[in-house]
Parts: sequence; C-alpha cells; structure tokens
Amino acid sequence: MPIYIKYIILIFFLLNGITAYFLTVDIRFAWITGYLLGLFTVAFHLFTSLFTNKKVGASFFRHYYMSLFLRFLIICILYIFILTMIKIDEFSFTVSFIISYLFHSVNEVIFLNKKLSN
Repeated sequence: MPIYIKYIILIFFLLNGITAYFLTVDIRFAWITGYLLGLFTVAFHLFTSLFTNKKVGASFFRHYYMSLFLRFLIICILYIFILTMIKIDEFSFTVSFIISYLFHSVNEVIFLNKKLSN
C-alpha cells in the first residue's frame, strides 16, 4: 500500500476519533460502530478478493459475483442486526457507516488502480 494512502487512512481514523470525542456517549457508540462496519465491509471485500484474483474467465466472474452477493447479504444482515438488536442512534450509525464505506471504498479503488497500472 502506498505510504500516502496509509497517512490518509490514519488521518481519517484520527478525525473520526476526534469527532466521536465531542459527541454524547450514545451517539459516540453509534458513530464508532458505523465506522467499524464500513471498515469491515471493505476489509471483507479485500479478503474475498484474495480468492478470486487467481481465477480466469468464466470461473472468475462466477466466483466474483457469488462473493459479491454473499458480502452484500452478510453486510445487510449485520446492519439489520445492529439496528434491531442494539440500542443505538440510527441516524449517527447510518451516516457514519455510509461515510466510512465510501471513504474506504475510494481508497481501495485508488490502491487497486495504482497496483494494476504498475
């Protein structure tokens, strides 16, 4: 991973920590949980990509789309579980999840593009 992406991720993590520090306890828990779920989503995608990167042709697409469906299903189940089973501020959780997911996904695309272009 290029060094500048590591610094950007560290800065984003610190900004989330600072933001969480100024929030109330209930909202802080929701904010951090949403951030971690977004991070888990992208990390889960990178983990499943390890199994599909050696495949070629139709086998690649079959494994990729199956893993895409399973990842989506697992994240939806986790999202619904957190909102229904845990007393959490839904708005802060959802906003934090969306921001974290978008941020980490953009970094992932930049990293993969950089890796594939070299």
